Amino acid sequence: MIYGIRGVHVKALVVGIGNDLRGDDDAGLAVARMMKGEQPASVTIVELNNDVTALLDHLPGFDVAMIIDATQSGSPPGTIHRFDASTLPLPEARLTRSTHGMTVGSVLELARIQQLLPKKVLVYGIEGEQFIHGSSLTPEVERAVRIVAQMIYADLGAEARSGSPEKSVC
Repeated sequence: MIYGIRGVHVKALVVGIGNDLRGDDDAGLAVARMMKGEQPASVTIVELNNDVTALLDHLPGFDVAMIIDATQSGSPPGTIHRFDASTLPLPEARLTRSTHGMTVGSVLELARIQQLLPKKVLVYGIEGEQFIHGSSLTPEVERAVRIVAQMIYADLGAEARSGSPEKSVC
């Protein structure tokens, strides 16, 4: 996949967040693992297992960040939520469950205050059903993982097409 035009590339960060031992909470990590197989040079892919605050260490220096985590908002399992958190906070009321201590939204707002956010921040939430220790992804979430990976590739392509010469050159 090409993420740049005429030698201009968008320096992108993809972060999967979750707990690989708690069923559908593995959704964000599963997307990151899936994407690592086709990792373009201009994309850094990170897995954060249980420590969402580590996101603060990874955000600086990127043009765009795409963050994936499991959600539990009451929507049907496998529902995909996509938010642009570039200029506005995440709607925390819709993404109320967190097994990480702090929510992704709280960490992003801390990063915003510290001026660590990339210009573009997209957050993908995959609605989970069960978060039982030792269980695996439910079929609905497994399907959503594949769809979110494709959505991210499409969004990366769109970001590259809108890139300017001031963007990072890879």
